[in-house]
Amino acid sequence: MNIIDAHPHIYSDDRTKYPAIDDPWNPGEPATAVDLKSKMDDAGVDRAVFIQMGTFYGWDNPYVMDSTRQYSEWATGVVTLSPDDPQHLEVLEDAVTNYSVRGLRGTSDMGGKIGSQNVRRLWSKARDLGIVVNCMVMDDLELIYEIKLMARQLDDLNIVIDHCFMLNTFRKSEESLVALERLARLPNVHAKLTSGAHGSASVYPHEDMHTPLKRVIEAFTPDRCVWGSNFPNALWSKGASYAQNLSLFTDEMGLSSSDQDAILSKTAERLWFS
Repeated sequence: MNIIDAHPHIYSDDRTKYPAIDDPWNPGEPATAVDLKSKMDDAGVDRAVFIQMGTFYGWDNPYVMDSTRQYSEWATGVVTLSPDDPQHLEVLEDAVTNYSVRGLRGTSDMGGKIGSQNVRRLWSKARDLGIVVNCMVMDDLELIYEIKLMARQLDDLNIVIDHCFMLNTFRKSEESLVALERLARLPNVHAKLTSGAHGSASVYPHEDMHTPLKRVIEAFTPDRCVWGSNFPNALWSKGASYAQNLSLFTDEMGLSSSDQDAILSKTAERLWFS
C-alpha cells in the first residue's frame, strides 16, 4: 500500500522569499517540505498533498506552488485563493498548468457564502481544470445547503470536506455528523478524516473520536474518505506525533485492510494523482 498524506501544511524558513502575513500562526516545529518528507519517510508515507496555509501566507501561494513543482515526484499541492478576486482565476490556471497543482481550497466569499456567484466562478474554473476542491468552512454548518447545491450543480467536480466540519467530541458533535451524513448522499462529495487528534478531548489514541470517525466512514464509504496528518503536528495535533496520526488509522481503530487501503491510499490517489 502506497500511503498518501492528503493534508500536510508546509512553511518555508525563507521569510524574505516567502513572506508571512502579519501575526501569522507559526508552525511550532521545522515544517518545510524537506522536514515533512523526513517525517513521511520515518512513518512509511509515500506521497503528500501540500495544503496552502492561510493562517500563515493568506492568499499568497508561491511556496506551495514552487514546492509542488520541485517535489512533483512525490507531492502535489492545493492552493488557497480568494473567490472575490477575479484575477485569482488566472492564478489558479497558472498553478495547475505550470506547477502541477491539483487542488483548490474552497473557502467562502467575503460575505461568508459558498453558494455565491464569485465562489461558483472559482469552483467552476477548478472543475474545468480537472482538479479537486477542498471545501474549508470550519464548523459553519449553516453552509451545508449551499454546499449541497454546488455539489449538485457541479456534479462533475470532486469536493472534499476539509476536517469534516471540524468534527469533535465537545462542540456541535452530533450536528456535524448529521450534516456529513446528508452530504454523503452526493457521490461527488468526500470526507477528509483529519479530526482524530484535534477533535479529541483526550490524548492519543483519541478513543473518543473512534466512533465518530467510523460513522463518517460508514456514511461516505472508504472509497470517499482520505487520511491526512495535519502536519506540522506541534501546532495542530494536541501532542500527537506525525506517526501517531497515521497509526490511529492503521493500528487503533480496528479498520480492515481493505478500508485502510482505500482511506490511506486509493481514494487520495484517484483524487489528486490520477
